[in-house]
Amino acid sequence: MAPFLVTLLSSGLRLIANAVLVKGSEFIKEKTGIDVEHATLTDSDTEKLRQFQAEHEEELLRLQLEDNKLGLEETKAYLVDVADARKNHTAVQTSADAPWYVKAIQPALAAFIVVATVVLFGLFVYWSGNSGVHDKDGAPIPKLTDPQREIMIYILGVLSAAITQILGYYFGSSKGSAEKSRSMETALRNQSEAK
Repeated sequence: MAPFLVTLLSSGLRLIANAVLVKGSEFIKEKTGIDVEHATLTDSDTEKLRQFQAEHEEELLRLQLEDNKLGLEETKAYLVDVADARKNHTAVQTSADAPWYVKAIQPALAAFIVVATVVLFGLFVYWSGNSGVHDKDGAPIPKLTDPQREIMIYILGVLSAAITQILGYYFGSSKGSAEKSRSMETALRNQSEAK
């Protein structure tokens, strides 16, 4: 978050900060003559902004509502896209004309990623903890060097993110999407009724 936004928020100028995010700092400069992007605001600048916020509260709240509507519309579009992807996947899985290997690719790839991540986590823990450990033949088990450790951590991070998405897709995303859709519809309905 930009330092000037933190300054605005800490000064109790939440509506001004939101207006800057929605309309830009030029909007506030045009209305008040104050460049809010300066690192420090004088006491008189802060007081002038407070007065502007109090006098134009309705307009600033309207900007906040517009920003919320935009966020809701973006979320709604994302959820529609997810629902379309799910419908497409379901159509392929239930199609009598789709070959078995087309139906098996996605679940097999998901299972492979989960297994690979678990195996790599196990190897990483095993290699990281080995200092002076020998195998059954007496040969020393090599410890990971720093570059190898960094590469392993990067790979595990990518695989962990992939597992999160896989588990969300197969076990949690549809329920969460339905709840989000209901919440968005309720919020939109409340906003419409407020007008």
